Amino acid sequence: MEEKVYYAAMFRSRPFTFIILAVTMVMPLYWYLLSRSEKLTIANGRITYSHGLLSKNDTECDLSRVSSVQVKQSLGQRIMGAGDIIVNTAGDVPEIEAIGFVNPNEIKKAIDAQRS
Repeated sequence: MEEKVYYAAMFRSRPFTFIILAVTMVMPLYWYLLSRSEKLTIANGRITYSHGLLSKNDTECDLSRVSSVQVKQSLGQRIMGAGDIIVNTAGDVPEIEAIGFVNPNEIKKAIDAQRS
């Protein structure tokens, strides 16, 4: 007689457990990858903001054109030490909006130090 082997069903036997585990495992990995895909560089008289997971978008601005730098922090961001950096030039629309960076006040000080 021929031997038949049967395996337990991973998804079909416990679909809700599988979905919950998949979401709880995938979301932190996704957030980590998103945080690593955003970069703000201040060097050689320029600010470069690069973001994007699969496709990359780069925004570059001369420090001599910067008219103001804003730091926005919600209560939760203040508690966690994070915030948003908004770089304005002569136009009405902000040139760079870097959202969710650690130590935004230090970033603002670094931009101000390079501007002087």
